[in-house]
Amino acid sequence: MVWQTLEAKLSTPRMSRYLKGYQGNQDHAAQAYVHNMRIAESLVSIFHVLEVALRNGIQREMEREYKRDDWYEEFNGDNADLRASYAKVTDAQAALRKRGTKLCADNITAELSFGFWTALFNRKAFVKLSRPLMRVFHYCPKHSKNADIIRSRLNKARDLRNRCFHHEPLLWQPLFELHRDITEIVQWIDPGLCTWIKTHDRLPSALAGWNTWKEAARHERTVMPTIKTTDDQSI
Repeated sequence: MVWQTLEAKLSTPRMSRYLKGYQGNQDHAAQAYVHNMRIAESLVSIFHVLEVALRNGIQREMEREYKRDDWYEEFNGDNADLRASYAKVTDAQAALRKRGTKLCADNITAELSFGFWTALFNRKAFVKLSRPLMRVFHYCPKHSKNADIIRSRLNKARDLRNRCFHHEPLLWQPLFELHRDITEIVQWIDPGLCTWIKTHDRLPSALAGWNTWKEAARHERTVMPTIKTTDDQSI
């Protein structure tokens, strides 16, 4: 009954990934979906801290660099990549006007998406912005304070964030490594903030619960026959 409800209301294509992963065992597939939700929920805290700390750090360093709180107006120039970012600023301003919210630097900054901030690290845009952007990661060790390393980590963090917030499967992602790298980015921004979020971060316990259940489910499959599906795939 549970599986039929999930499949009917959450869609067959969505649930089929879990069913294939558990060789047609509907009970295991349904429970794996629960673990996926728990992991997604547990990731919200670290994404919250990363996004807000990155955004505020960039805003602070851009104000320092351009000597103005509306530093994003500097993007309205010849650089095509920066103009693309400026278009997102224009969209944010329009959204604030529609809600009747005051157009000020703090409100505009808060309205901009995580994708806006990570796009500033794209190679072509980064050429002009490297000095203020790299200052955001004040505590980054010298061997890691490299544009390509930071860019790669931020892009992977954005991709995982989008998967999480769009309710996509997470169980097949290298979650331990991704979480470790995201936490280290926060460490590079502010070690004290990183220490604080670690005390509230529930992903390690969510992953431990997932791994414990996964091993039990694997053991159960070795002693009980299961219904095979085409394109059989196990986790």
